[in-house]
Amino acid sequence: MKLEDIKRSRAACAVMAAVFTVFLAFFTLGTLLQQPKDFSEMENRTLAKKPELSSEKLLSGELDEDVEEYMSDHVFLKDAMMCFRTTCDYFSGKTLQNGVYFSKDGYLLQRFAEDEANLLKNVSYLNDFAEKINVPTDLILAPNSVCVNKDKLPAFACTDDQREAAEKIRAQLSSKINLFDAYETLTALQAQGIQAYYRTDHHWTASGARAVCDNWLISQGLSPTSADFIPDTVGDFYGTLYSKAPAAFVKPDEFSFFENKNIGCTVEYLNEGKTADGCMDESFFDKKDKYASYFGGNFAKIKITSGSKSGKSILVLKDSYANSLIPLLTEQFSEIYVVDLRYLHFESVSDIIQQNNIERVLMVYNIDFINEDKNFIWLE
Repeated sequence: MKLEDIKRSRAACAVMAAVFTVFLAFFTLGTLLQQPKDFSEMENRTLAKKPELSSEKLLSGELDEDVEEYMSDHVFLKDAMMCFRTTCDYFSGKTLQNGVYFSKDGYLLQRFAEDEANLLKNVSYLNDFAEKINVPTDLILAPNSVCVNKDKLPAFACTDDQREAAEKIRAQLSSKINLFDAYETLTALQAQGIQAYYRTDHHWTASGARAVCDNWLISQGLSPTSADFIPDTVGDFYGTLYSKAPAAFVKPDEFSFFENKNIGCTVEYLNEGKTADGCMDESFFDKKDKYASYFGGNFAKIKITSGSKSGKSILVLKDSYANSLIPLLTEQFSEIYVVDLRYLHFESVSDIIQQNNIERVLMVYNIDFINEDKNFIWLE
């Protein structure tokens, strides 16, 4: 190799090293000097706190772990870099990111992987509970968007069939539980050009929840929601699927909800010892997770007292899909008890039903939740 080539090679290496050093220094200083956040709206989780220096942690090696976790959570421009990387992956031909498919019409669809053993175990918990309580019980079974919008999936997408999973649930479900399969309602809504699911979030839209609620009420001989439920829109919404697969080209959803100001209701958060007027927590209207404006998120046990003169009571066992459906029940039920088994442990749901003379039970669960969740055991 000639001397000139060696010099050019050394110069190139020096430039690369300088660029790398500047890059590393920029992000390290940015991470250390920026105002630390307690919560990431993008990831919807609490972030690691700045580690405290102590001799015990230093000697045990725990300090190294704490520093690594803190730096990982607080990397300078982390959200922007995640978005940039995902965008580059997409344009390089990668349509699957963190279990989410970039699909037609701007939809982000979450891959479904059936766990038959857990699915059927959870159904058995529901069956045993219904046999024990001896109260009229319904199950609204909600398919996920990947099922209703499967025609939007990219070519060669690999995901299990939720219709097959729904049939397994139907086959194993106790005769004590009346099944309302929301699939036909939601596919019909989507066929009418009405968005039944958010494009960037795993939940159904307010329109999807209302269509399902109305058809379930009619199936029970009750009146559907009245025209007093007026839609309201609070702005752009990037949901949970966007957090898993953020990309610069993804357009936001429009977050809307239905509210009936004529019926009115009071919400008691029974484990937190607080109350609220109405089902919507407006403090979330300006946040990324606008879906959490329903009740302010998920809680172990709440009681809703509405202005309905029906005198009827109901207990709703639920996942987060139910949050947008529950306010629509306030016309038909004077008292609505809501239980989320992810947070209600060591308290008997059967006792809640007996102590409050609850007349019927409504379970609202999406298929992916029944497939994956491990908390149905708390029904025992």
